[in-house]
Amino acid sequence: MINNNYCHDVSAVLVTYNPSFEDLKSAIHAVSSQVSDIFIVDNASSSFLLHWFDEFNNCQSAAKIHILQQENNLGIAAAHNIGIRQAVALGAKYVLLLDQDSQVASEMVVQLRSAFYELSEQQGIQIAALGPQYQDVENGVLSDFIHTGLFSSHIVRTDNPNIVDADFLVSSGSLIPVSAFEIVGMMDESLFIDGVDTEWCFRAKSKGFQIFGLYGALMTHSLGERRKEIPWFWRKRTVSVHKPFRYYYMIRNSILLYRREYMPWRWIFADIARCVKVVLFFSLTAENRITFLRMVYLGIIDGLTCKSGKRNDL
Repeated sequence: MINNNYCHDVSAVLVTYNPSFEDLKSAIHAVSSQVSDIFIVDNASSSFLLHWFDEFNNCQSAAKIHILQQENNLGIAAAHNIGIRQAVALGAKYVLLLDQDSQVASEMVVQLRSAFYELSEQQGIQIAALGPQYQDVENGVLSDFIHTGLFSSHIVRTDNPNIVDADFLVSSGSLIPVSAFEIVGMMDESLFIDGVDTEWCFRAKSKGFQIFGLYGALMTHSLGERRKEIPWFWRKRTVSVHKPFRYYYMIRNSILLYRREYMPWRWIFADIARCVKVVLFFSLTAENRITFLRMVYLGIIDGLTCKSGKRNDL
């Protein structure tokens, strides 16, 4: 039987850290019939067992599965780079970046690949990355593709109403041609986790590339470790809640990125406003405010003193 959704020149790079076996199995099953290879880069998970490898390979799929288990947690950027280099070594022309909590729709990869052909090979546009809409698994809300402004954000359409020009994409679901890495460079490992995708996208744009989002290409994705409903003035507000250490990296990496000449001022101003809102909001609502404020304080200090990489005492 011919699989019209199979893209022989695309390899998936899926990064894991203490994944749920069932969630990971679902993520692999969803993408396995659409790509040639799946590189699972595990960041020293305590729960990751190599006998899972046999279970994954027993699944009926066109993709060959490679497990690249690391001895230490190297962060999302380093894990992506490890998987990307392995994919390139085996001849991939495109890589699809994925998180363990992302599940692609049945035609997502071929939709992205077809849009890439339309824009790049037919129209000659230099593309760094093309990404799908993601649907929040908690509330079903679909994401949008935006351009950040000083005071607001807006959507930029192309001639194709389903394809939009974007400032940046979340890494999970992004389809990237391997040729782009030769010019743009790899993911910035000094950031460790937060802001890696945003930094790479703006670095690519500074080198003449464009970033696009594709409406209609879908995947489900989890925002934060959990969602929480919090009383906020006269109404309740549902927010994504992360583990405390994540706020350290969010604040620190934002400050580090403000110094980079290719990060646009409009994004910097918008991000400063976002960080202020996060700090004010969780200072009032966080379950452990002392821990949260400590993470913010350390993030500010390390950002201002240009400390990067993994911090081991969080």
